[in-house]
Amino acid sequence: MTNTQKMVRLNLDLSPELNQILDELAEKIGKSKSDVLRQAITLMQIMVTAKEETKKLGVPEANQLIVNEIILSSEQQPRQHPLDTFMERLGPWEDERSAEEIVKDIYDSRTISNNDISL
Repeated sequence: MTNTQKMVRLNLDLSPELNQILDELAEKIGKSKSDVLRQAITLMQIMVTAKEETKKLGVPEANQLIVNEIILSSEQQPRQHPLDTFMERLGPWEDERSAEEIVKDIYDSRTISNNDISL
């Protein structure tokens, strides 16, 4: 990737165990954690493409025997976004009032306390 390309910054939450693995991989290959993740994304892209083409991806030994086959399970479904789960379970808000009427009702229901509170 060239320096002239615009990079996108991401925040990533990892378990301590995954972070340790990421540290170890970065140290082993002498690159940054970001580089390790970029390479992992590239490998995942190769796996997905191979699966779409009904191919298999393997890790051969020196004698060309495949000792490990990498399989992307078709049964693995991506997790549903929490908002989608929420909408499925509870459904959309239903009200006959317009948005302006709902907002007005909220403002009208507010009360102001004149009690002095000291801490």
